[in-house]
Amino acid sequence: MSISSPQKSAALALFSFDDGAVYTLVQNAQVNLQHCIDGYDRSVMLKEDFVSVGQSRPDSVLAPTRENFVSQIRRLAADGYYTDIFVFTHGGPGTIYLPGSNVDESYLRSELSREKTDRAELPIRMVYQMNCYGETLNQTWLDVGAKAVCGARFVNYRSNQFNGFAREWEKGNVQFDAALRASNTDSSRLAMHALIEADSLVHPGPTRCPLFHSVLGDHPCAESYFRSRWDLGDGRWQEGKSGAENIDYSSYMYRPGLDITRNDHSLMWHP
Repeated sequence: MSISSPQKSAALALFSFDDGAVYTLVQNAQVNLQHCIDGYDRSVMLKEDFVSVGQSRPDSVLAPTRENFVSQIRRLAADGYYTDIFVFTHGGPGTIYLPGSNVDESYLRSELSREKTDRAELPIRMVYQMNCYGETLNQTWLDVGAKAVCGARFVNYRSNQFNGFAREWEKGNVQFDAALRASNTDSSRLAMHALIEADSLVHPGPTRCPLFHSVLGDHPCAESYFRSRWDLGDGRWQEGKSGAENIDYSSYMYRPGLDITRNDHSLMWHP
């Protein structure tokens, strides 16, 4: 069977958050979307608007709809690019939440199938998923052609780690897994712990924390808060772990696939 090895790079960023607890975390994380533009031969931003203040702009800015998402994946492949995909959205099990209609596993498999793309594999180099429950879509991305992918186990409280990942990835010689590990710093975790603790004071659970206790500890108020505010219910809330440990457990990024680097230009896909 013949193989293809595109030599032009593209970035496709999908950004869509409405109001809510996760959006507050993303706002405070100050996600730098410039990482999804610089260094690529082509960049496409699916976002309601993109304000450039003395920075380079993406080649295309389109609405963050599921139709645009899959059509741009197909178009970039047809135009001879391999693509890095960045997903900055809400998510649920097997689902990327978008305005209008969501993206789920069956939609991805259908719209990115050989029947729709005339390809056995799409030239997707990697997929970085900030969406909650991203791990549930990891295998789908690999099956349609991605070489590497990452996604959170449950709720992703680590939106502030994207910039650190991107800085490592842009070095060119840092492997995908190593870039993820390097982004998971003590300071990034502490920053999000502080935001969660502040949020719990405004949106406490039914069981409020008494003096000298917080939702980061092991008082019952922690479980009450994470169940009511973040829907960490049965099977997701880990008994015997503190609130801080549950944050870490929930946010863990599974990262199946190859240990590729950004400078690896010899990747091949079955056409």
